[in-house]
Amino acid sequence: MIPYPFQVHDLQTLKDAGYVGMLNMQTGSGKTATGVWSIRDSGATRTLVVCPAQTMVTAWGPTVENILGLEAREIGNTGTAKKKALWDWEWGVPGVYLVTPQLLARTNVSRWTGDMLICDESHQVMTPGIKAERALAGFTPREGERSLVRRFGGRLMLSGTLLRNRFETAWSYGRALWWGQNQRDQIGYDNHFVWKNDRMVGKTVYTNMRDVNGNPKTVMVFEGEKEPGRWISEAPTVITHLKRERCCEFHPEGFLPLDAPVVREEVIPLCTEQKRIIRELERTSMTWLEDNPLVVDLPITQKQRIRQAILGVPSITDDEEVYFADDCESPFIDRLLEILGTEIEDETCVVFTDSQRFAAVATERLNKAGVSAFEYSGRTRSVRDDNLKRFGHDFRVMVGVIAASGTGLDSLQAVCNNEIWLSRDLDETNSEQARGRLDRMGQRRQVVRYVFHDDLGISEGHYGDALAKRLRLNRSLKRA
Repeated sequence: MIPYPFQVHDLQTLKDAGYVGMLNMQTGSGKTATGVWSIRDSGATRTLVVCPAQTMVTAWGPTVENILGLEAREIGNTGTAKKKALWDWEWGVPGVYLVTPQLLARTNVSRWTGDMLICDESHQVMTPGIKAERALAGFTPREGERSLVRRFGGRLMLSGTLLRNRFETAWSYGRALWWGQNQRDQIGYDNHFVWKNDRMVGKTVYTNMRDVNGNPKTVMVFEGEKEPGRWISEAPTVITHLKRERCCEFHPEGFLPLDAPVVREEVIPLCTEQKRIIRELERTSMTWLEDNPLVVDLPITQKQRIRQAILGVPSITDDEEVYFADDCESPFIDRLLEILGTEIEDETCVVFTDSQRFAAVATERLNKAGVSAFEYSGRTRSVRDDNLKRFGHDFRVMVGVIAASGTGLDSLQAVCNNEIWLSRDLDETNSEQARGRLDRMGQRRQVVRYVFHDDLGISEGHYGDALAKRLRLNRSLKRA
């Protein structure tokens, strides 16, 4: 692999910064390769990469082997190879080692030390106070002094969705990368709560609880940056590359020389039984005062059940869990088959949904209809990567669960340019990551994206709220 001119410039920038910085690069811009070249150029002999499991096989393993000629070894507590890697890492054997955020969160890392620490998909780890963040950077000043980042000279944070859906994660980045800037009004200030009060917009919200005098209790809720763009402008080293916006001298119009995807949004009429079930789910979440319903915000689990019910006629268990029979009525699957049979006949396609249960049903129905399909999800982990290699040959359709297929897949664009979205994830960041699977470097055709909505407006309402929140956050990702 040979770096592009912009990557050569990025590597020099990182070298000048002592290989400490953030790579705020949209999906498909070569973050993994830049990270591995940084290992090579820095002379690091012991490197730890914190990354999701699915990126180990599809991204980090092949790239490390291609550029460094080394085997990237996964650390773990199960299996001989993983246990041996953990032993060698803790005893100082040189190499590139991979660890999941989940293992990092539950492992004693007090003996871990090395030359370079790279955190890929860092937005998954940077939520203040979660176990992985506390192990990595520390939540309190004392934890920070003993944290993992203090024992590595090179520290890189990589993400295509840097701040995810919460500006608050910027505090964790400051702690992980520039922990020396820990005074009041600096980006890595030790006290998380004071930092939030200084940097974020706060508002008082009434709760359903009451104090001893019977008055409603209030809490302070923080959302968004007070001065959008200020924090990232103060960050010493942030490398940004965008698909279709000016981001640097090399990309006056973005790094992807393709027109933006053609988006075809469709409203799918739900069947009568679906609407009845949705009304029942909504009714059971209401509080009644005599004959008048008090409309309250639905719990997130109930919202998820209702959103699943728009995909097909579900079966509801006594504890209100949602299941789908293989032969359930589904206007969404009916329209999916129409598109595959007429509008993109004989072409490959990726179908996205946030529901693993419905993904299994959709895959089964496609195969019964004579459309070769495979499911890419957590449930099919043992066979999904082998099936992925056959996509475009033995399989025409990949049905991907967003949480499983949103990161680490860098091969779909070579064989496919069609997407059909049955639903999107409650976490807009996961959906944004999935939208970058086909629309990325290596794609040679304009992406065609079908997006399904229901005629009750359930999905549209959620998507509108998520988009508005994402646009607010994007203002904080641009340097002032």
